[in-house]
Amino acid sequence: MKPLQSKSERGNAMLEFALGWSILWMVFSGLYQIGYAYYLYNVMLESTSNAAALGSRLAFDTGNTSAFTTTLKNMVLYGDETAGAKTLVPNLTASNVNVNYHPDANGMPRYITVNITGYTINALFTSFTLPNKPGATTKYYGQINCSGC
Repeated sequence: MKPLQSKSERGNAMLEFALGWSILWMVFSGLYQIGYAYYLYNVMLESTSNAAALGSRLAFDTGNTSAFTTTLKNMVLYGDETAGAKTLVPNLTASNVNVNYHPDANGMPRYITVNITGYTINALFTSFTLPNKPGATTKYYGQINCSGC
């Protein structure tokens, strides 16, 4: 025979489910948010590393440095030397990508630095702003053309 439930016990299962589900939902959405932020950071880290590696071998023309920086920015944004239709990371623009070359005494590049500045990762509930991260620096081994000399 089934024992009778008192009126105070009715709805306990519904209340426990609601509390349990809300806690689980917060935990899962927090994990998603952190995972998504790490994923985007990893994509940007890999693209800046690839751009720096390309920049270390790419021919550098002292008369047209903008072509060099544009090529490296395209590598960060699209994963290719030429501009594409869709960026690797949502809302990443060329203004977020910095390409610097550190010249020696003769004005020729010795090191190439590629980094991302001011990019904000819009996750599920919050945003993460990355100040000067990620980035990569490599030594320059490429050919130098002096068309402006």
